[in-house]
Amino acid sequence: MGTDDGSETEGGSGDESEGNDDRSPSEIGVGDGREKHLRVVTKSGKEIDHDEVYLRHTETEYLVSSDPEFPAAETTRYRKEDLLLATVTQHHSNCFITTATAGEGPTLDSLRDFRADVMAPTPVGCALLRAYEAISPPIAATLGRHPDATSTAVVRGLVDRCGSLADRRRTTELVITRTGLSVLLVALYVVGVGLAALAHGWLRGNELVRSNAGGIN
Repeated sequence: MGTDDGSETEGGSGDESEGNDDRSPSEIGVGDGREKHLRVVTKSGKEIDHDEVYLRHTETEYLVSSDPEFPAAETTRYRKEDLLLATVTQHHSNCFITTATAGEGPTLDSLRDFRADVMAPTPVGCALLRAYEAISPPIAATLGRHPDATSTAVVRGLVDRCGSLADRRRTTELVITRTGLSVLLVALYVVGVGLAALAHGWLRGNELVRSNAGGIN
């Protein structure tokens, strides 16, 4: 069934039933099985963001789903001919502090994978991620305005260290080592957010002082 924004949600018709392996690649679409962020702008001017979704391409459509299996009831299709723009980024848009301090690259990839593999599946991890997503945008914005500040460099150093530990955790074959590194990384996650918040407060305070001083002059 189509929608007014050029997208449609798959129905349960017989020739596209869930688990049907007889469909051609052009019907199923192709993708790399990794979570992405998708932003589309329709010809009617509507902007739609999909975060932490899986994406497949067909010759004529984008298939979008939060489930990597793309079940019919949870898959949205966008007809390419109905779109003005489709922007796909590999990284989570909500990795605010990591992106602001370390940029996009191996560190972001490593921490994103740790987040998806270890934190997101657990209740405690989900709670921490929700808190992070609620408080981190203004923190990241402040750190991004001051990339050369000492406080930003301290946060960046901790983020880079966490990325290295996440890589070590991923490659180790010892269960006890992997478990220990997981616990350590979650603890450092909390410490890092707190440290970033302190850096934000310090830098923002300095900004306000300079702004007030300029107003007096």
